[in-house]
Amino acid sequence: MSILFVAGGASAVAASPAAASGAGSQAKVSNLSLQRVGTRNVTQLAATTRLAPVNRSTEKILVGDTQNITRNSAGSTATLSPPTNFTVASPSKSKSGGGSTNTSGFAGITGAQQAAANSAYDLEPPDQGLCSNGTDVMEVVNNAFEVYSAANGYLVVPPTATTSLFGVPSENAGSFLSDPHCYFDAASNRWFVVELSIPNYFSSHIRASKSYELIAVSDSPDPTGSFTTFAINSTDASDSGCPCFGDYPMIGTDAYGFYLTTNEFSIYRPNFNGVQVYAMSKQELVAAADGSGSAPTVVHFSALASPFAGESVGETYHLSPALVPKGGSFDTGAYGTEYFTMSDAFPVSSNQLAVYAMTNTLSLDSPNPAVQLSSTLVQLGQTYQFPEAGMAVAQKAYATLGQVPLLAYVQTKSSTTVPEGVLQADFDAVQQTTYAGGNLYTELSTASSTTASVGTTAAQWYKLTPSLASNNGPLSAKLAAEGSVAVKGQSLLYPDLAVNSSGVGDMVFTLVGAQYYPSAAYIPFGSTGPKGSVSVAESGAVPEDGFTCYAYYVGAGYGGCRWGDFSGAIAVGSNVWMATEYTLAGTARDTYTNWGTYVFEVTAG
Repeated sequence: MSILFVAGGASAVAASPAAASGAGSQAKVSNLSLQRVGTRNVTQLAATTRLAPVNRSTEKILVGDTQNITRNSAGSTATLSPPTNFTVASPSKSKSGGGSTNTSGFAGITGAQQAAANSAYDLEPPDQGLCSNGTDVMEVVNNAFEVYSAANGYLVVPPTATTSLFGVPSENAGSFLSDPHCYFDAASNRWFVVELSIPNYFSSHIRASKSYELIAVSDSPDPTGSFTTFAINSTDASDSGCPCFGDYPMIGTDAYGFYLTTNEFSIYRPNFNGVQVYAMSKQELVAAADGSGSAPTVVHFSALASPFAGESVGETYHLSPALVPKGGSFDTGAYGTEYFTMSDAFPVSSNQLAVYAMTNTLSLDSPNPAVQLSSTLVQLGQTYQFPEAGMAVAQKAYATLGQVPLLAYVQTKSSTTVPEGVLQADFDAVQQTTYAGGNLYTELSTASSTTASVGTTAAQWYKLTPSLASNNGPLSAKLAAEGSVAVKGQSLLYPDLAVNSSGVGDMVFTLVGAQYYPSAAYIPFGSTGPKGSVSVAESGAVPEDGFTCYAYYVGAGYGGCRWGDFSGAIAVGSNVWMATEYTLAGTARDTYTNWGTYVFEVTAG
């Protein structure tokens, strides 16, 4: 494989896709076609949406497959660092009925609204995507999305099914959609929404045989206008155990490219095939969405060798691509560079992170892209440890059964005493990564115990500085800063750290424990890390009381209440928009779920 760098460094082209480097071996690289699904106008979709009645006689529940990786029993020999405890500021009442007066926020999508937009199908966990351009805010939760005015929280687009946005069959036809993310790219002035899809997964008479990664791209800066949907066939039939699907798609962008990363699991078998990376020209993708060009070629990286010692090909998990906040700068060195981070998810504990760089991304605009993927390891000062499969965290006990009507119903139907649910602490990798000011910021959940069935979790954060020695590497990275956020005796679930171009921002998470019902909370993040106190943006009203809490609905081995897989946060100038889940009571809930989301804006840092 040879690369021709054009004089003056204007572009880089090659005769075939470049191989990945890292851990001394090459990845499998191929070119895929991007399929065009169709164009839908959001305002028209919202106007024609007919919300389904949601009550005990109409509601249905969907339980998707729970994917787990098998960890090694060994781990880092380093001592687990004690987390840094922060106090929780006493919440004062806000206009919305509870939470901090320092926030400007509003209620987002609820479980009941998600069900109403999707033929009365209740879904858990509440997977949440959030994006904003400073004027509008889009929230995508499970299979519904809304658009709000950033100025006053006014609902511009009411709950609308993502199946209609993507132009695919609904759950009534057996479709399974999950793990939405969205992003507003200031450079192209366009909105991107992604979600995984397995057609016929819930069908009673057709066996699911394919999967797709769906990408909806706006044809203007207006999120209420038209979006064109494209699909990547992620079935990957040639890999072990496939047909497969790409779990947990994540978005990344740099100056030239649009990137998706997934974790490839078999649809029917326990096979796990590691990280998949899909790279394509952002300019061509946007042009194809507005009808002025053809769909770009997709470069697909698979079979990545793990950069961590003692692990093999396929043992890569959750490669998090970097997003750049509005007002930030892309890395245009090495003819365009996109960065990624990855934690070592296979051992119980570790004191290393991996940084990846995809270079020569300018070539994605050419007929023969020649991007290169390399990796390096960063030694940490602190050790993180993930909870063993099945570990959960406690929540504040209910005062009366009236607070948990689904639990009361289950006890009546089963004629047994059923305990209050505990929340799964199941996410075991870095989550969102941000590239700002030449640094990478990322975060993960760390557990107080790897063996306890019920424990506590904290949030750890990292600031990493990547460097490329030349236009063709090698890549190196160093630890610039790290730390943790904990509330003694309580848990912080699904942290998301967003920083602006100056490296200051906020971290959002769900606060829960013996003293708290699941609540939307955050902490300011200054130039040296978290500061002040944890603030509750919106307090949970009651314990989590959804159908995944109870074996009566999901079986004894499910492990507890499913509570999100991610929160959402994005810096826009001097402010940060955040969203995460909290619990609802009374008429705000439906039969099978009582989760809600809270969307709020806070000054960065």
